Amino acid sequence: MYTYSYLLDFTKQVFGKMGCSEKDAEIIADVFLAAELRGHASHGMIRIKDYYELWKAGRINVKPDVKVVHETPSTAVVDGDNAIGMVAARRSMEIAIEKAGTA
Repeated sequence: MYTYSYLLDFTKQVFGKMGCSEKDAEIIADVFLAAELRGHASHGMIRIKDYYELWKAGRINVKPDVKVVHETPSTAVVDGDNAIGMVAARRSMEIAIEKAGTA
């Protein structure tokens, strides 16, 4: 049995070695472990190998420039720059929260 701390550190290290920033590796690790804790192992640690294979094939960008490409006062179109999904999703959520706070 592995501890939460061990799995968190392990996952952050794996994605860090792929070239992800510390912040992005932490986002990814948090999402994987949240899935595991909620009983959705199909979206958890088992996916590390899939992302590794995508990275090896050059199909994901581990140093993305996630940015808004069009916006209105209440909406935004975000270009994820081929980021790992949860990284682009987190930034998109942050943008939505910012917009909600200024509405």
